[in-house]
Order: sequence, then C-alpha cells, then structure tokens
Amino acid sequence: MELRTKNVYFKVSTDWSTMNIAILTIQSVNYGNRLQNYALQTVLNGLGNQAHSLRRDAGFNGPVGCKLRAIKHGLGVLRHRSDSYGAFRRFDNNFISFSDSVVSKEYTSPNLNDAYGCYVIGSDQVWNPDFDFNSELEYLPMVSSGKKLAYAASFGVSEIVENRERTAELLTKISAISVREAAGAGIIRELTGRDVPVVLDPTLLLGPSDWEKVSKKPDKLNLRRPYVFKYVLGDDVNDDRIAALAASRGFGVIDAMNSSLAIGPSEFVWLIAHSELVCTDSFHASVFALLHHKPLSIFERVSADADMSSRFDTLCANFGLVGHRSSEDSFGEDAIFAADWDDVEARLAKLRDASQAWLKSALNGVARG
Repeated sequence: MELRTKNVYFKVSTDWSTMNIAILTIQSVNYGNRLQNYALQTVLNGLGNQAHSLRRDAGFNGPVGCKLRAIKHGLGVLRHRSDSYGAFRRFDNNFISFSDSVVSKEYTSPNLNDAYGCYVIGSDQVWNPDFDFNSELEYLPMVSSGKKLAYAASFGVSEIVENRERTAELLTKISAISVREAAGAGIIRELTGRDVPVVLDPTLLLGPSDWEKVSKKPDKLNLRRPYVFKYVLGDDVNDDRIAALAASRGFGVIDAMNSSLAIGPSEFVWLIAHSELVCTDSFHASVFALLHHKPLSIFERVSADADMSSRFDTLCANFGLVGHRSSEDSFGEDAIFAADWDDVEARLAKLRDASQAWLKSALNGVARG
C-alpha cells in the first residue's frame, strides 16, 4: 500500500499490523519542538500506525498538586488566548494527539510499559544534558528494551562530560537508535561502541504542501511590503546588518522575538513560507527556509550555554549550504541568494528515502519482537 503527497512519499509496510505508538519528546513553548512533534506523529500515522504523544505535564492525570496547576494553566490560556502562548496551546489542541499516559518528574503513569506496543523517543534535543527539564526519563528506562527506539534524537552538544557511564547504560537499553547530527553518532560510538545512522529531522520528511495544512497567517498582520523573517534566540549582535540588508532591498523586517503579533507554530510556518529572506540562529527556522526555498542566513548562536553548532554542521553539509552560515566577521550575502534549490531537492529526496527506510525497519523490528 502506498501513501503519496506532493512533497513526501511513504510506502506503507504491510509487514506488521497497525501498532499503537507512544512518542516521547520535549513539550515546550518552542516552534521547532512542536512542529517536529507534529511531523513525527504524521509520518508514523502515514505508515499505518496510531501515534500519540506522551504527556510531559502531569496535569489532571497526576496528584492533587498537579491538578491544581492544570486548572491554573487552563485559566491562563483563556486570559491570554490572543497572545503567542495561546497560539501554541491551540496548535497542540488542533494538531497533536496526546496520550492519557504521563511521563514527568512529578508523576509517571503506572504500568507504562504495557500501555503501547511501541515507544519512539525523539526527535529534538531529548538527550541534551544541559536542559534542566531533561532527565533519565528521556530514555524511558521503565519500558522494555525491545519496545522502544529513538528517531533523530539529539544531544544538542558535541560531547557528554558528566554521567557518561549511566548515559551509556541507558543507551544500550534502546533496541534501535538513530540520531539527528553526526556529533550525536560520535557520542554514541564513543560511549557504547555502537554505530548508529544519522537521519533527517522529522520536519524534513514533510514537504511544503504538507505544512500548508497547519500554516496560518498571523492575526492582525498588515503586510505593506516584502519582509525578512528574523528569529534570533541568542544575543542579537547582527541586528544592524540584518536591518541594512533589508533596507538595501526594500524589505521590511518581522522579528519573531520582538513582535506584537501572536506567533505560534502555525504562524511561524506561514511567516517563513511568505518571506523573502530568513535570518536566524534557529535550527528549525533554517529547516523551514530550506523546505520553502527561501534565501537563508544562519548565524552562530551567541551566548548559548554550550556549543550547539553541531546541528548546523550536519544540516549545511547535507544540503550544500555551508556558505549560508554567517558570523560577526562574514555575512555571506552573495551565497544567501545563490542557493541551488534543484541540488537541495535532489539531496533531500535521497536523505528522505534513507530516513524512512530506517524508521520502517526499526518499527518492523519492534513489531516482530
């Protein structure tokens, strides 16, 4: 059986019956995180499964204290439904299928191992040791090894400094692992002696026509001229250069970090898809610029707690976009507007095939026990 869209192709395997799959990923107010969650869910469902995301906030399923926080959270969304936070919650409500099961530091559902036939860890920086909200739970130690796999998991760093032995032990108890960056593959090889493949972030497995289904023009957006979409999470040291470049081409600037617009994941996709140029230090903003063939300038993130450049090393190497990386010394303006999009699409097609093949094989392995 085959499932085909304009930009992504799945050959649905008939080697296993439909599996109920639980996704474990980060759930935070972050554009890329929510969009990769949706993408992985969509891909798994496209392969004939029923995928649900494990809840990371105990909410109404947990103890009394968690329930009280859930009520407070719900009231907050009602009060601020016009702001970006409300836009994030609406995206989750409209597009993410959540499980009744919970995995959080406060509360984890009992008998979780028996709730699903398969557990997929990823994508995004689920194994980043510098994130306070990450813990051993990101490896699902309470789930049998043969029932869990990791797809495009990321450490977000180039090396593991602390808890190396315990991290190695947790990794060995996952039946199949793929990672998002070459640096992650190196970490796992160093810790366990195991070679694992580097695969595409789930967002790259879907194409523009797929993303159009969740895209939404921001409310109250009044466009008077073409614009640069700017999304800088670190120190904004390139603000003057971005403004000058935009002015030289008659563009305005929409700054996602300094905007009165309510920008959730759906609006984020729309703004990139309709921009003339993307300037960012964000991995997923770069991904969506690539998918929509938008001129792209990638900045090194300034003031990050740890070096997070490994994500861009892999992305730019995979798609021939090394010249799109800018620094305080080099803006790379010529390369920004000279991407060979035919070459990018050819590379993307090969990487999609390989990534989907690995995922289907790993799912088959779980189904066969």
